Amino acid sequence: MIPIPRGELARKAIHIASSVIPLSYLWIFQDQETMAGILLGFTIFSIFVEVARMRSVWMSSFFERWLKFMMREDEAVGKITGATWVFVGAFLTVLLVIPKKYAILGLIFLSVGDTMAALVGMGFPMVRIGQKTLSGTLAGLAACCIAGKALGLDVSDFVIISGAAVAMIVELIPLPINDNVSIPLSAGLAMAVIGGSAV
Repeated sequence: MIPIPRGELARKAIHIASSVIPLSYLWIFQDQETMAGILLGFTIFSIFVEVARMRSVWMSSFFERWLKFMMREDEAVGKITGATWVFVGAFLTVLLVIPKKYAILGLIFLSVGDTMAALVGMGFPMVRIGQKTLSGTLAGLAACCIAGKALGLDVSDFVIISGAAVAMIVELIPLPINDNVSIPLSAGLAMAVIGGSAV
């Protein structure tokens, strides 16, 4: 096993923690408008923080001291952080993917599947595919299928597997869109199409 950097472990811990978004949509804020409104609020706040860290000496120092160890190189020099993209992706997924069960699954695939793909891909790299690995992709696919089934939603195994496959293909290939947006949105929309529009 190849040791995984501390910063990457911290990023993936936050990624797993983002599963609170789809679980809240499933169990707490079950109305689409309410959940979308909450996520829009978090998105706007995150963008405000992004601007502040570029313009405020205090905020920049805070990020430099406490958060830089987990930031990617492009984030450290001014690009939008992954955390903000998570909120953007969650907002768009909740807003655009109907029925909600497919939005919930797409967001779970992001938090669980993407995390597992990254950790296994870095720790046990087998068969390089560009900057990713086949081992990571297969681990992510398995994690998506298990997590999707565990939620107990009224979704067929075929739809869950199809959505998981879309999520991991999108995670695997290099796209100009941040994968915190492209994974849940593409997987959710694919499942909505495959599964039909019946609630």
